[in-house]
Amino acid sequence: MSNGVSSLYEFGGYRLDTRSGTLWRGNNIVPLSPKAAGVLKLLLEHEGRVVTKQEIFDRVWADTFVEDGVLTQNIYTLRNTIGLDESGRQFIETVPRRGYRIAAEVKKSDPEGKAAAGVPSVDLGGGESLPTSSENVSRTTHESDSYPSPVKAIDGVRTRRHLPFYLLIGGLAVLTAAVFGAYLFTRKVPEATGFSVAPIEQLKFQKVTDSGDVVYPTLSPDGTLLAYVRLEDEEASVWVKQMPDGSPVQTLPTSRKGYRSLGFSPDSKLLYFREESESGAIYQVSLMGGAPKKIADNVWSDFSVSPNGKQIAFIRRDGGLTEYLLMIANTDGTGERRLASRSSPADFRGGSPGWSPDGGRITIASGQQQQFFPKLLVIDVETGADTELSTPHWRSIYRALWLPDGKRMIVTARDANERYSQIWMLSAQDGEVRRLTNDLESYFWLSISPDGHSLITRQQRIVSHLWHLPGGDIANARQLTAGERALDGYVGLEWAPGGKIIYSSFVNNVTDLYMLDSERGRVQLTADAGPDNIDPAVAPGGGRVYFTSNRTGSPQIWRMDIDGRAQQQLTSEGEKRIRSVSASVSPDGREVYFIRLGVGPAAIWKIPAGGGEPIKVSNLTDATAETFVSISPDGRMLAYRHVSNRQESENEERTTQIGVISADGSGEPRIFDLSMRKPIVQWAPDSTGFYYAAGTFNSSALRLQPVSGGPSRNVLELPDRIFDFAWSPDGKDLAIARGKLLGDAILISNLP
Repeated sequence: MSNGVSSLYEFGGYRLDTRSGTLWRGNNIVPLSPKAAGVLKLLLEHEGRVVTKQEIFDRVWADTFVEDGVLTQNIYTLRNTIGLDESGRQFIETVPRRGYRIAAEVKKSDPEGKAAAGVPSVDLGGGESLPTSSENVSRTTHESDSYPSPVKAIDGVRTRRHLPFYLLIGGLAVLTAAVFGAYLFTRKVPEATGFSVAPIEQLKFQKVTDSGDVVYPTLSPDGTLLAYVRLEDEEASVWVKQMPDGSPVQTLPTSRKGYRSLGFSPDSKLLYFREESESGAIYQVSLMGGAPKKIADNVWSDFSVSPNGKQIAFIRRDGGLTEYLLMIANTDGTGERRLASRSSPADFRGGSPGWSPDGGRITIASGQQQQFFPKLLVIDVETGADTELSTPHWRSIYRALWLPDGKRMIVTARDANERYSQIWMLSAQDGEVRRLTNDLESYFWLSISPDGHSLITRQQRIVSHLWHLPGGDIANARQLTAGERALDGYVGLEWAPGGKIIYSSFVNNVTDLYMLDSERGRVQLTADAGPDNIDPAVAPGGGRVYFTSNRTGSPQIWRMDIDGRAQQQLTSEGEKRIRSVSASVSPDGREVYFIRLGVGPAAIWKIPAGGGEPIKVSNLTDATAETFVSISPDGRMLAYRHVSNRQESENEERTTQIGVISADGSGEPRIFDLSMRKPIVQWAPDSTGFYYAAGTFNSSALRLQPVSGGPSRNVLELPDRIFDFAWSPDGKDLAIARGKLLGDAILISNLP
C-alpha cells in the first residue's frame, strides 16, 4: 500500500504525519509511541480495508519476534488515546479472526492542504469489506506551510544511507511528543479532547462526612444545612447537620424502603425526598417535625425543586412503558402536567432535571436506551421546546445544575476515554468546558451553594472481588481475586466446565471477559472489542459462551468459543436501533433467549444458537420484560424482571418484581415481589425455585424462592454487598462477586 512518500492522513478530527509519526488534534500534539504510530499509519494507508495481524507484524515489528499481546496492547493504547467517534464507535475496528481496520473516513492531504477523500468501503457482513474503487486516491508530495513539513521518503539504498539523519528527525519528533505528553500528564490537562482546565490549585476540598455510607448530600438554599441519606446494613435514614462541622441529627426514621434524591424548599424549612424504589413517590416533610405528605406518584427519576419552591420536575414512564415523560407538578400535589416526552428507544436520563435560576428552563440529558453519549437539552418550561447544548463527547451525563449567573452549569459526567465520572463546568453560551476534578474516584450527585462559589458532591468508590464457596458454605469461603480498585464479576459471572469461572472485569476503562483457570490463572477472553463485554452465559457442554457486547455501537448478543476464539455477532440492530441484552441458553443448546429493546415495549425474544431470525416470546399486558432473562434447567420456564405500569404497592421494603412464564410465552406470568440486591436470578438445578441476592443496602443474603409460591428462605448471609453470583451446574459450588460501595460528602469551594 505504501509508496514511501510522506503523507498527512486525516480522520475524525485527527491528522497523522506519516514521516515523523506525529499525531495532531487541532494545534495540539497527541503523544504516541513509535510502534503505536506505526500501527496507526499502516491502518490509515489501507483506508478502511482489513489489515491482518501478520501484515502489521511484518511492517511494524520487521525482523523482531514479539507475541500477539504486544500488538493487542498497542491497539488498546491507540484506542484509549484517540477515543471514540461522534456516534460512540471505536475508530479502530477489530475484524474477528482477520485483523483490524480504520472505521472512519480517511482523507489524505498534501502539504498545501488539498485532500482526497479516502476510498469508502461497503460492509459485506461477517467482518468482510469491499472497496468501492481501486487505487484511485491521488498521491501528493508537496510541502506545506500550514502543516509541519514532512520529510520526503527515499526508497532502497538511499534510504539506508541516510538512515541516521531520518532517525535523528524521527527521534526529535518523538522526544517533542514525549515532553509535551509529560507536561500534559503532570498538569493533568486533557488537551487532546479540547477541554480547558479550571485553576484547580485555587479549589479547596473538605470532607464533611466520614461514615463511608453517605448518598445524596444536599445543601439547603441558605447554605447553612446539609441533608444526606445514610445506607445502613439493611435500612436507610435521613440526617441533617449544620455546615460545615455541626453534629448530624437524624431527621427521618430508618426505612427498609429507602430514601433518594433530597431537596429543600427555598426557605430551608421543608425537605423533599423520593422513595428508593422505581415508580416511587415524592414526599414533603417539615424539618420541625410531622408526618410526610405525598405530592407525586409514579416517579422514575430523581427530582428537583424550582427556585421559587412552587414546582417540582421529574421523569415518569407512561402506562404502556413506551414513553419517558418530563413532568412538572406543584409542590402542594396539584397541577401536574407533561412538559416533554421521548418515545422508545429514546429516553430522558441523567439524574434529575435541573432548573435555571429564573425558573424558565430545565436541563436534562436525553439519548437512546442502552446507549452511551447522550445529549444535554435545555427545555423551555412554558412551551416545551428544547435546545441542544454544545458539550464534549461525554460517555454518560449524570447531573447538570445551573450556577446562579444563569450562564454556566456544573455537570457530573464521564469522558469517553476515562474510567471515572468527574465534575465539569460548562458554559451554556459557547460550550466551553473547564474540568474541576481529575482523580481516581467517581462523582455523581451535586448540590450547589446559593452564591455558586461552592458545591457539595458525593465521592464514590466500588470494590468487587470474586470468592469461591464450596457447597455454599461461608465458613469455607476462599477469595479468588484482589485489588483496592478491582471490579471483578460486577456485571457477569458464570461457571465453565472443569471448575473454571468466566467473569467480567473493568480494567483500563474497558469491561472485558476473563476466565479463571486453575492451571493457567487469569485468561483474557475478549480484547480490543469495545467498551463493554458483559453477562456471559455458558452453553450446555461448555463449548461456547454467549455474552452482550457493544463493540459495534449498540449492545448485541455475541458468541465465542470457550477459549475466546471465533467471536461472532448473533443479533443485529437493523435500521431501528434495536438493542439485545442478557443471553440465556436453552438446556439443549439450540436456542438463545434474550431481552430486546428499541421497537415497542421491551420483551423476551429467542434466536437459533447458530444464528437466524429472532422470534418474539413474551407478550405481556401492561408490562415489560426487562434487565435479564433466565431459562430453567428443565427448559420449561423463563424468569425475567417484570416491570408493570401499575403503582407499586405500599410495602415496608423496597421490592422488585420477578416474573416467571412458560418458555413458549403462553399463559399469564407468576409475579414475585422480592426485596432484591440486584434484579437478576439463577435457577436451582431441579427447576423448583430460583436464587436471588437480597439486602437493600450494605449487607446481603442469598435466598431461595420456590416457584410454587410461599416465602423464600436464607441460604447464606454476608456482611457486604453481593454484586453477582453463580452456582455450578451441579449445585455444589458457589461463586460470588462481593464487596463494598463507599461514599462520603465532599465540599468543594472557591469555584472559578
